[in-house]
Amino acid sequence: MGDQDTSAYWRRLLELDKPLDPQVLNKYRYWQRILRPLFYAIINIPLRFYCPVKVYGLENLPAKPPYIIAPNHASSMDYASVAWATGKRHQELYPITTKLFYDNAWARFWIKVAANVVRIDSIEDFFPALRAAAQILRAGKAVYINPEGTRSTDGRILPFRPGVGVLAVETGVPLVPVYISGTWQVLPTGWIFPRPHPVYVSFGKPIEMDTYIEKKKTNQAYDIYREVTEVLRERIIALSR
Repeated sequence: MGDQDTSAYWRRLLELDKPLDPQVLNKYRYWQRILRPLFYAIINIPLRFYCPVKVYGLENLPAKPPYIIAPNHASSMDYASVAWATGKRHQELYPITTKLFYDNAWARFWIKVAANVVRIDSIEDFFPALRAAAQILRAGKAVYINPEGTRSTDGRILPFRPGVGVLAVETGVPLVPVYISGTWQVLPTGWIFPRPHPVYVSFGKPIEMDTYIEKKKTNQAYDIYREVTEVLRERIIALSR
């Protein structure tokens, strides 16, 4: 597949040249709008004292969406930490999640209260995830996506999948590297009850896509997607030091 064919393929897959579906954003029910502020007011107490969240580099977050927040993934507590770190701005943020977290009715209820979740069947079938993310970005919102594709079992950063590079380059929106530490100690994979430990959320400077879009004109598109993905991973690792 040639350079332009690769880019055209992904644009078709992401439906970037189709009219935007006006129903792409989740419509919240009345009870969700009422309960969300209450939910965050309640979890603010344990977050402050049991596992306080310390935030660095929040000034690097673009003033307005669309943009992509792409953190490392060590715990199911990661999104809550980023949402707390961004304050009211998390209302514009749409995390991509799988139906795995919807199997439990109680968890499903609170997930819908806590976040603008976009549900997909499986993170392994990432095409629907990228398509949903692209539509949300086109609607002027922000997307939260884990480039590793799965949680780390030991807190270390895993290899990144190139899908985040495809999404960033083809939509042209800024890609914000975020490093989260401490959540693995609070709630590692397999644990139900959190443990006390501080959490640190560090926002890096956005990776702008203009240069990569230009490079794509004279280079293989997939190479550019991979380059963006690797730059993102390097930026996140740098934030961890």
